Amino acid sequence: MGTLSKYFYEATRDKSCRDMLHPGYTCYEAGRIYIRQGIVGAMRHYLPGTVTALLFRMNQWDDPAVWKNFVTQYAWCIIAGLPMTGGSFHFFCGFYNLLGRFSAPFFVFIPSFLGACTCKYLPRPIVHAQGIGLFNMYIEFLIRRLRGKTTEVLRASRLAGTLLFSMFSAAMLPALEYLQINRFWFASIYRKRNDDDGTRNNQLCSHHPNRTCSEHVTMQVKKSFYFGLAVCLIKNALPRITMAFRNPVQFFRVIATRFDYGLIGFFTCYKALYEFFNCYLIRNSKLDPLARATITGFISGTAYCLYPNYLLFTYPISELIEVYWLVYMKSNLPKPWIANAIDRLPTVLFMYAFSLGMMYHLRVVYPYHTNQYCHKLMNIGTTGRSETLARGYAEIMMGYRD
Repeated sequence: MGTLSKYFYEATRDKSCRDMLHPGYTCYEAGRIYIRQGIVGAMRHYLPGTVTALLFRMNQWDDPAVWKNFVTQYAWCIIAGLPMTGGSFHFFCGFYNLLGRFSAPFFVFIPSFLGACTCKYLPRPIVHAQGIGLFNMYIEFLIRRLRGKTTEVLRASRLAGTLLFSMFSAAMLPALEYLQINRFWFASIYRKRNDDDGTRNNQLCSHHPNRTCSEHVTMQVKKSFYFGLAVCLIKNALPRITMAFRNPVQFFRVIATRFDYGLIGFFTCYKALYEFFNCYLIRNSKLDPLARATITGFISGTAYCLYPNYLLFTYPISELIEVYWLVYMKSNLPKPWIANAIDRLPTVLFMYAFSLGMMYHLRVVYPYHTNQYCHKLMNIGTTGRSETLARGYAEIMMGYRD
């Protein structure tokens, strides 16, 4: 696991879980604290995901059933997520007491993996969204770990990042067009119509027959702007919600200074480019929908230059893997038995459990290659215990603690 070295065993030979994780408490006392803090951690950890799901139903907020579903889903996340936010650390102590020493695989990865295996009880949309996010963080870790002059130049180049993201976007939209599904992406494909390749007149396209192109583009861009604004507010406000009660003036000052204006610009610009060129190509070319989606996807992807960010860059990679698997299963290509067997597996659950276990491991063992958002996410979900474990591990491995 990267810590399988003689030095790891040598440095931790005389150390216990009390030294690493819960100084000043016995395992039994710490276990009770894990449960109490796990509830608080689950409340904070799952709130962004449930609120984001609520944003997708913004047009239905006048329906009481939408709010009832939000409250029910959030409450169930807190209950079902407790084994992950609190249980992983019970496994940490349990394996130490069972083995009588620290073993590298059982140090962080396996306890976290086992705790995450209870994700099957969480609402599936939450599992999918967080599983993708955790997997993307692992991809980011791999990118950060790459060595070589070419790799370093590419990592620092906004142009290279923009071109790669544009290619990802150009691959994603035709796949969604082929599948005729709308997943969470920065633009939505339009359902096929009988007159999809034609126009009603010089101003109306087939996918918005009741509005002119300028009206349609303006309306879609406004929706995208409001969505981006809501995402940025949630992203910046939720981690600092306690500050809003202690010092409201400082809270709004921090929100204003640390607001992700580039992210709003990306959402808005991507949607504007997609809608404008989609209408333009429908009215001025005879391209089929797949070719049109490829071209508009590439052009829209250039909006990445407004917000060059690892989390944004890695998102299409995991999405492309999943979407093109759906394309393969829908196609007429031959499918061996292994493909059908894989298709029936709960892949999302496995990915969630593996990614969560791996990210806890990387957070503790390789903090310098792990992004700050992962640090905050782990800290919020564990109510600071991941920071305590990482600090204890670092101090012992570096010889600062006897």
